[in-house]
Amino acid sequence: MKIITKYLYKEFFTFFFISLITFLTIYLVVDFFGKIDNFFEADIPINVAFSFFLYQIPFVVQQMIPLSVLISVMLILGIMNKHNEILAMKGSGLSMFNLSYPLIAISILIGIGSFFLSESIVPITSPMANNIWNIQVEKKSPKGAYKLSRLWYRGKGTIYQIHAYDSSKNIIEGLTIFFFDKDFKLIKRIDARKATWIKGKWYLNDGLIQKIEAEGSRKSIRFTEHTIQLPETPKNFESSMKAPEEMSFWELKKYTRKIREEGYDSTKCQVGLHIKIAFPFICPVLTLVGIPLALRKKKGGIPFSISIGIGISFLYLLTFGLSRSLALSGALPPILGAWMANLLFSLFGISLMLMEEG
Repeated sequence: MKIITKYLYKEFFTFFFISLITFLTIYLVVDFFGKIDNFFEADIPINVAFSFFLYQIPFVVQQMIPLSVLISVMLILGIMNKHNEILAMKGSGLSMFNLSYPLIAISILIGIGSFFLSESIVPITSPMANNIWNIQVEKKSPKGAYKLSRLWYRGKGTIYQIHAYDSSKNIIEGLTIFFFDKDFKLIKRIDARKATWIKGKWYLNDGLIQKIEAEGSRKSIRFTEHTIQLPETPKNFESSMKAPEEMSFWELKKYTRKIREEGYDSTKCQVGLHIKIAFPFICPVLTLVGIPLALRKKKGGIPFSISIGIGISFLYLLTFGLSRSLALSGALPPILGAWMANLLFSLFGISLMLMEEG
């Protein structure tokens, strides 16, 4: 059995690295031709453009690892099955489990490696790539500062403090706006529990307006609803907020806990946190599905195996995206929304393996 395990590992890593390099190359080539005009128009030096694509590699590799694992499993077992090597192994007394557990074990280890990649390198390189694109290419002014789990943004005569921002809904949770005169003297402050961007205006809820008079006295007005038109739009804040891939697991966990303790809606943060845990398990889950499917066919060769692998990955991403959206909307608990695709495909893979074994 040790000889067979070594053989499976050798073939697996051969196909895995070939698949990973191929998918990475395809992604970078497509991304390069899609964005190179933007770099030329912004008059960006070639070395900076090269750095942008270089900084993207860790994140792209992390995203392509599950697909590469599935394709590798499909190719190994598909080729072995076509050459009747699987039949010979079964004839010698090997079961489906004996053939599967080395591949499942290595997919778990790769999943763990993917998690550490997302924790160590991706949070460093992704912000670098985003900064090149946002600041040097799109010429967005770096007015925002993300500190102590809050966003501070300098506007036109204003400074914003934001506790949490949902870019998909254009909703700010916990907003404070400081207004200054031309001498940078504070003249007004607005605090709102919630702010929503609708048709060019900010609609504030449950807040307080404080006006500072010239002699230093303050006039306070509480409101349930208040509408205000400001030069800053959601796009100003989006470029300054940290994306989930720019945060480590512990940073996102700390941020989520802080938002929840302060009484703001932390659903989006909780979903992102659970996804960080669930994502590495995609590798063994897709391996569970790929093994019985590869053993069921004998025709088609490498192109057919790759097609099946891509098809399964697409179906998984579709399920994953749907469950994530349901979790973000509140229709599913965050943990279920992050793990539903893994659970469904695990059950599907186990049932296929039991059918194949039977």
